[in-house]
Amino acid sequence: MLRFIFISLLLIYSCQIFESNEINEISDAQFTEIQDTDYILVDVRTTEEYQSGHIQDAVNFDFYSESFQNDILTLDKSSSIILYCRTQNRSTKTANYLKENGYKEINVIAGGITSWVKNGNDLVYNFSDETISTEE
Repeated sequence: MLRFIFISLLLIYSCQIFESNEINEISDAQFTEIQDTDYILVDVRTTEEYQSGHIQDAVNFDFYSESFQNDILTLDKSSSIILYCRTQNRSTKTANYLKENGYKEINVIAGGITSWVKNGNDLVYNFSDETISTEE
């Protein structure tokens, strides 16, 4: 019986050790400190939410769109992907979906855009072709 428990624990922990495509949760402060710009920032809120203010350089994939699952898989699998939504619910679901489909470097901004704004970070607003930032 002891041998069975030992082998079971060994198998469980070894699977966790060899898991290569982990989802990382990063704070808004960690995100703003990223010097390497070789990542894709993805906002998975609705188009209306995105237009009401988003993080600079984010691309929008509407989580509730009928084509979302196909659209999100057009992202380059070799790229570092940083996801956010309103509170981290949709972005975490998206991260898990990407992980299941072979994406390796996936990050989620903790607390979503709600945390981002609460912590005093800027948003960008798009009105037709014009972009307005809250930066001064």
